[in-house]
Amino acid sequence: MIKSFIPRVAVINDLSGFGRVSLTEACPILSAMGIEACPLPTAVLSTHTYKFEDYTFCDLTDEMEKILAHWQKIDVHFDAICTGYMASARQIELAADFVKSKKSEGTLIVIDPVLGDNVLSDAETVYYDRMNDLLSGMKDFVKLADAITPNLTEACLLLERPYPQNYLTNEEIKAMAKELAGLGPDIVAITSVMTDKKHMCVAVYDKKADFFDLLDCGYVDRPFHGTGDIFAAVLTGALTNGMTAAEASQKAVDFIKAAIAETMKYPEMKIEYGVIFEKALREL
Repeated sequence: MIKSFIPRVAVINDLSGFGRVSLTEACPILSAMGIEACPLPTAVLSTHTYKFEDYTFCDLTDEMEKILAHWQKIDVHFDAICTGYMASARQIELAADFVKSKKSEGTLIVIDPVLGDNVLSDAETVYYDRMNDLLSGMKDFVKLADAITPNLTEACLLLERPYPQNYLTNEEIKAMAKELAGLGPDIVAITSVMTDKKHMCVAVYDKKADFFDLLDCGYVDRPFHGTGDIFAAVLTGALTNGMTAAEASQKAVDFIKAAIAETMKYPEMKIEYGVIFEKALREL
């Protein structure tokens, strides 16, 4: 076995050449947290898909299979596996087989079930039409996780319930988190939860600790692209480094606040360019 001399995390997600998202966020964040990041791209894109037109997209399903086979052959140890965007149902199967092979080694599994964002009735908020084809596989995949980080839309999709038309109460959010934990994961962090028109929160539930809390993320009346990927990366790093779910979630929220504060210094910067997390890395 190739042991890790510092914590090592396999990061399975897409790679977009321009626009801060996915692997271009996760790898530097994990490195800043003293963790070796081993990227496994599910797809390579010229840019991410939000507001960009004519972007290139290369599905790496076949290459993923070869990479995972080689990692297994040389017996690389991973302290954690963090997964994000999957380009096909086959990729979910490959990732699931990899996760199953590592769980017996005590590897931490964090799954960000990338399926969509915002109101479910608005077709434009689902990232791709094919996401609907991935939903069944994702429901099975999250059963393997130690922690999951869905946004509110993805939480509703996984639970097969409509997107709420009104703000949720604390008890309703807690019930949703507990129901998601019932699928398998011990830790559930639901992001992008609006408790009223001025407060966005992350709902954190730790099944083993019987802990629930709503972490206030602050609120700015505009979207910040890529913050879900940042949250999953920081949470993974913090859990890998021994923090509790509560501590890890708060660290992720605090880092996102710092990144947004840096971004707001440049009001002319377009939303699709992401958040300036680089200047906040020292916070980790």
